[in-house]
Amino acid sequence: MAFKRARGSLGGLWLAVVLAACYGRQWMFALPANVGSAAANHALRSGEPRVASQLVQAEAVLGLCPHALSTRQRVGRSRPRPTARGVGKVVKIMLGAPAVLSVFAFLMVLRGYQKTETDGDAMQEKWSSYAKKPGRRMLALMAGACRVGLIALRAKLIRDPEKKSAMHTKAGKRAVTELVRLGPTYVKLGQILSCREDLVPKEYINELKRLQDEVPAFSGERAKKIIETELGKPASELFAEFDDKPLAAASLGQVHRAKTKDGIEMAIKIQRDNLKEMYDLDLAQFDKIAVTLDKFKIGVEGASGVWVDMFEDAKVILYREIDYRAEAENTQRWYDNFKDLKWTTSPKVINEFTTSKVLALTFVAGTKISDLKQLEAQNFDRTLLAKNLAQAYLLAFCKFGFFNTDPHPGNLAVDDGYPGGRLIFYDFGQACELSDKQADGILQVIQSIVDFEAADCVKAMNALGCLKDAADFKKVEAVVQNNFETGKVKSKRSKRKRELSEEEKSKKAPKQTEVMKYFQLPPALAFVARAITQMEGVGVMLDEDYEFIDFVADKVPELQVERGAGISYIAGQLFKNWVRTN
Repeated sequence: MAFKRARGSLGGLWLAVVLAACYGRQWMFALPANVGSAAANHALRSGEPRVASQLVQAEAVLGLCPHALSTRQRVGRSRPRPTARGVGKVVKIMLGAPAVLSVFAFLMVLRGYQKTETDGDAMQEKWSSYAKKPGRRMLALMAGACRVGLIALRAKLIRDPEKKSAMHTKAGKRAVTELVRLGPTYVKLGQILSCREDLVPKEYINELKRLQDEVPAFSGERAKKIIETELGKPASELFAEFDDKPLAAASLGQVHRAKTKDGIEMAIKIQRDNLKEMYDLDLAQFDKIAVTLDKFKIGVEGASGVWVDMFEDAKVILYREIDYRAEAENTQRWYDNFKDLKWTTSPKVINEFTTSKVLALTFVAGTKISDLKQLEAQNFDRTLLAKNLAQAYLLAFCKFGFFNTDPHPGNLAVDDGYPGGRLIFYDFGQACELSDKQADGILQVIQSIVDFEAADCVKAMNALGCLKDAADFKKVEAVVQNNFETGKVKSKRSKRKRELSEEEKSKKAPKQTEVMKYFQLPPALAFVARAITQMEGVGVMLDEDYEFIDFVADKVPELQVERGAGISYIAGQLFKNWVRTN
């Protein structure tokens, strides 16, 4: 029974070896009954096979039991004596098994270095197979982590800066290969990491950015078959033209250029096969991770985690992303919100060609925002583009209460529809809605940072639900005030002209860790933080002096007035602006 339970896993194989060794030693020392004198037989029945064996040999040598020697000889032929050499074989097996398994694992890791799939259709079939074979997917994940980890370890051990950088680049390239091999969920993870320069070395960032639009594409024929299945008509009846070569391929699907029979240019997005099954598999694993993080209260600087709640909201957004009807709704909503602003645009939805797996949009061409050389060649104003990006998200957060959570470079472009460049937004698969109270709270937090008002900042954070009911508001305010004064939280717009007094410098505020236990992060605000982080990566790429608060500060009073701020607010802002500039 023990062997049956052990079968099927590496740990079970090692258990089987150990059990075999234990049973083997018992078998080697066992003797049949009635092979010697009464004393020997008594020792055998008493569970002392070693003593019985020694008595049999002694009796045979002394001639006290003549038949014992021949019996022992027969036993010796069928059951070898327990020699050191025999025991040594068992020990060798026990010690050798892990080595054999290690060699097997090494060969599996090495095989991954040699085999890289580049055919999009073959890659799609492989991803689909993972949904049916979770064990195979887990092995692929472990092997991939080993491949990347070994290169990263080599980079860490290198002292020469140039060689270290080259090795980090190599590790980044391997990470891209492994993430693509694992499928859409992990490609999404890589896209998020590509905007986190604070967490990942720049060499990795440069490579991970490829995941934004360099995922292997499936064939045009496969794309047309999906369209025909979804729309119920042959492609020849649906389109006057259809470009088999995709404009871009992403983690969840790819985009082809097409023209309707009426001459309308459109970009048509086709979803990959079996996405829901792959999400079901991957997100179930992430569920377990979230539970573990909450169980052990793992958070930022002691703040209690709400990982399960946060991840539940994330799953709702991720599953909505693979329903293109929901994305169509998000796309049209964003277009309607910003249609009156001349410095930005986005595609419109063509409903008659849209289903849950096919999304048809008006074709809006532009230069990739990450193509800095081309932006310069077309005389686009990169600082203006960065400022407009920040202000677009200020409006999305605080006026419309609806924003795209995924503003990475692959979803942004520029055209010449406005002096200095018109900002184009694509891909609204991941979007989040804010309540009016949350939208106002974000605006007040920004205002408090600009005004250097700790009390207002704490009040706004409480309105956002970031502070627990049992929070000590005085302590929190003291920490925020200290952060303002010491520059831990600041903006170019709120920088003080005067130096702090000796009394202010000597004033002791509560430690940061003492108040973090009072904080919590509502799930919707986690997506706000993610959008700001990704946006900052794009902003810094366009303008190294990019700062979100600085770029939106001029727009804040206008939104405050729209929300009902009166003469007293305007007078107060005029006075504070005068203080800051004098």
